Amino acid sequence: MKTEELDKIIEKSFKTEPGFVLPADFARKVTFSMVRREQWKSDLNEYLFLTAVILSLVSVAVGLYYYVDKEFVMRALAFASGNIIQVIFALFLLNFIFFADRVLLRLLFSRWRTNN
Repeated sequence: MKTEELDKIIEKSFKTEPGFVLPADFARKVTFSMVRREQWKSDLNEYLFLTAVILSLVSVAVGLYYYVDKEFVMRALAFASGNIIQVIFALFLLNFIFFADRVLLRLLFSRWRTNN
């Protein structure tokens, strides 16, 4: 396209009205949706990071305790393997509570705050 044709198109677009009208709060809605999306990513990353830190600290503690008192760790592992359903349920419940605290509640409260 030549620059003269492009200039004519740009001039015409500035003179004519668009065929649609944006609501008055369009920019605010777009900003809130982008902030909410970025906040969701940030909260999820924080949850994953804290979960990894907690798991690594627990594994280090179990490893050190295994070095100090091997018999107790073996009894604890035997108990956990004997009651695997209860242990998995308890870990799942604790993980869900942690996830809800770190991610879901923040998402819900920020959504309620923006609607008011």
